[in-house]
Amino acid sequence: MKTLRLAATTAFMIIGSSAAFAATCLETYTAEAEPVLSKKCVACHNNASPGSGVSFQKGSGYDYLVNIASAELPDMPRVTPGDTELSYLAHKLLGTHESVGGVGTQMPPAGSLKQAEIDAVLGWISACEVTE
Repeated sequence: MKTLRLAATTAFMIIGSSAAFAATCLETYTAEAEPVLSKKCVACHNNASPGSGVSFQKGSGYDYLVNIASAELPDMPRVTPGDTELSYLAHKLLGTHESVGGVGTQMPPAGSLKQAEIDAVLGWISACEVTE
């Protein structure tokens, strides 16, 4: 995971453009987070589920997450690149969403994700850090 984070950060610094950042963040999402989210969360969060607010179907989750306001906590994006503390998705996965003003229950229901799966999603958020 550290190697992937270092590679993503280094690639962004070398290329140095927002387009490169977006591509690196998307590639990391596709490799690290999407396999977890599309397998464990898509049953409730898909295009066919009214009110789910986000779709984790393969190929669509990224567009619902990065710099998109959370429906439950509009002042906090679902994912703030490089910052798990300011990413509502991280709080929902960790069960700390109420401590930042969020509502509802931990997602997915407790015990549905292994720690390694949570770490993969949190690692993706951290790997999307913008370095200036």
